[in-house]
Amino acid sequence: MDIKDVIARRTDLSTFLIHLTRDADPTPARSRLEQILANWTLAARSPYGAAARRLTDAGQNTDSQRCACFTESPLEHVYWLLPEIDNREIQFRPFGVALPKKEGRRLGINPVWYVDTTPGHDWITNPINALIDEAIHAGAFPGSHIARIAPFVEQMGTWPGNRKEFWWEREWRHVGDLVLPDKIIVLCPEADFVHFQNIVTQNQPPVRSGKFIDPHWGLEQIIGRLAGYTATDIEML
Repeated sequence: MDIKDVIARRTDLSTFLIHLTRDADPTPARSRLEQILANWTLAARSPYGAAARRLTDAGQNTDSQRCACFTESPLEHVYWLLPEIDNREIQFRPFGVALPKKEGRRLGINPVWYVDTTPGHDWITNPINALIDEAIHAGAFPGSHIARIAPFVEQMGTWPGNRKEFWWEREWRHVGDLVLPDKIIVLCPEADFVHFQNIVTQNQPPVRSGKFIDPHWGLEQIIGRLAGYTATDIEML
């Protein structure tokens, strides 16, 4: 059997990479999607990865670690990223974009490597942190090899009274701003479809386009609506 046939039938594997926006003072998540579609670019606003905090603590620039973030969760499971989840600092909203994973890889988007820091065994993060600290102390971090690796390394672990277990989000990252491919999927509440389509039409050339889905839809709704059926056509009740 061809590996393509195997992957095509693995419902736990997503074909797409999804970027969701969040409210961040002074810009609400809805406005962030407006900016994305007007500029056709995902801005890498924040530093992520193993080196981000260590650079901040050392008073050094973190621009080399700024990323645009994605999840490879299947489209029909995006809804489960939206509720408030205990111990998660980031609250996603139902606004974002998705692009094929194959296209994302071509653009340099890469999976995050989660390393376990649960007490009781040797931490893989120790040698990683040592390499980061060496580059920081040498004053040459931005040009170091570890600077290119660190954005894709994230800790997971459970400690007494605390835990950081978000490996299930299956995150991918792109270092630096990302210009979107010409064809994307736009995620937003159905009531906002026309609003966001107008932004694309007014700001982008005809070659750029988006298909719209509501992240609250299930798989059957997504298929039916992309096929051109109305909600009345496919709703059972």
